[in-house]
Amino acid sequence: MKLQTPFYGRHLEHGAQWLEAPGFLWQLPAVYTSLEKESLMVRERVGFIDYSLQYTLTIAGRDAFNLLQKVLVNDLRKISPGRAIYSTILNEAATIIDDIVLLWLEKNLFLMVGVRKQPVYEWLKKHAQGMDVYIMEAGYGLLALQGPKSRDILQKVVDAKDLSYYSHKQDKINDIPALIARIGFTGELGYELYVYPEYAHSLWDTIMELGKECGVAPYGLNTGAVLALEKGYLRLVDFYEGSTPLEIGLGWTVAFDKEDFIGKDVLLKKKSEGLKTKLVGFEVSDPQVVASAKDNLIKEGRVVGQVTRAAYGFAIKKSVGLGWVEIEHAKEGEELELEHENKRTKVKLARRQWYDPENKKVKG
Repeated sequence: MKLQTPFYGRHLEHGAQWLEAPGFLWQLPAVYTSLEKESLMVRERVGFIDYSLQYTLTIAGRDAFNLLQKVLVNDLRKISPGRAIYSTILNEAATIIDDIVLLWLEKNLFLMVGVRKQPVYEWLKKHAQGMDVYIMEAGYGLLALQGPKSRDILQKVVDAKDLSYYSHKQDKINDIPALIARIGFTGELGYELYVYPEYAHSLWDTIMELGKECGVAPYGLNTGAVLALEKGYLRLVDFYEGSTPLEIGLGWTVAFDKEDFIGKDVLLKKKSEGLKTKLVGFEVSDPQVVASAKDNLIKEGRVVGQVTRAAYGFAIKKSVGLGWVEIEHAKEGEELELEHENKRTKVKLARRQWYDPENKKVKG
């Protein structure tokens, strides 16, 4: 039997078409209506998605800050309570265990949000030995409200205007206690709403009522994947074998000036010696062709890379994808061939952020 989130009953009522994928453990919607309708709903108005498959770990104690500085590549000194930060967690070989968002709640209290709960939990416990740190599951349900009308909806019941990008606060949505974070992975203005399971259905119903005149509705995980790809946001499937934050374009999150963190020596060596591969964005010349994960990328008859994921972007009106290629072929504008279903199609490497590349929407 698959795992169910606190919002499961509402998914049933709204006609969810369940996501069926090998090894996927959750009973969650792939889509409710269609990818195109849901994508354009979020881009033009507002929608919400159940992201409760993500774990929420509370990390508390006198040494919580020091533990997190050790296991995260980013630097917590950049933020303060009420803010959040994005980072990866690496092992000693600089292989990515997970990418996470960390919310600094108060002095010695943090909330970590990610996807690979068990490996991260075990890693944190291992490196917390002998430290004054408590690590426990927070158990939140999570709805992400995304789209240009998202602030208008929340503003009816809370002061959402005071939340800047990557900030958060505790508040009440009507009578529902919630942690509200100005975060999202669509490239739109958006908020993540964390509530305890007993409030899940009430939150869903409240958002539907508050957003009625905006046409708010839920969207599925497959739609979320399309929206994220249009913006160039990464998912676990993009962390290809042998990659570190440097190969996948997350070098900006690595605080090399921090005294130490797990994986730092390997990253410094890679930085010094030069990268051998890189994650790139590509556009398919034929909009009817949508690449699949593990399709080969070819240059002059030789395989030089591989697709990690791809989709047709309804807002950008292009068939696009991400994939790794050998570093000598990783320049923007480089032309390669995509080998898909025993046919070859031309692709061109492009900047890995098709939708709103200046970030005006997400930070507006």
